[in-house]
Amino acid sequence: MASVANVIGARFTYNNLCPLKINQTNKASSFKVVTSQRGVSVRAEAINTEIRKTEAKVVDSVVVTELSKPLTAYCRCWRSGTFPLCDGSHAKHNKETGDNVGPLLLKKQ
Repeated sequence: MASVANVIGARFTYNNLCPLKINQTNKASSFKVVTSQRGVSVRAEAINTEIRKTEAKVVDSVVVTELSKPLTAYCRCWRSGTFPLCDGSHAKHNKETGDNVGPLLLKKQ
């Protein structure tokens, strides 16, 4: 869990007063943890808070010579059911959060 949390910029701690607490390490977190007496809830937040916000969807392409498929889309929203491959889940995430994250496309040269 620590390696995934570090990638998205958050660190979890456990103590007796608050069973689960999130400490933000940067302002580009993809989720927010809220604790209460009823339990823990996790809410999605925008992933892309600063990069190319004028674009409807941020999609980058990289040309690679040694690929088995002509095009491979990799997830950057962390919501894909086929992670690390993109399954289009960013569309729902973008609608719910107002974000504009899209996949990373690897294209065969």
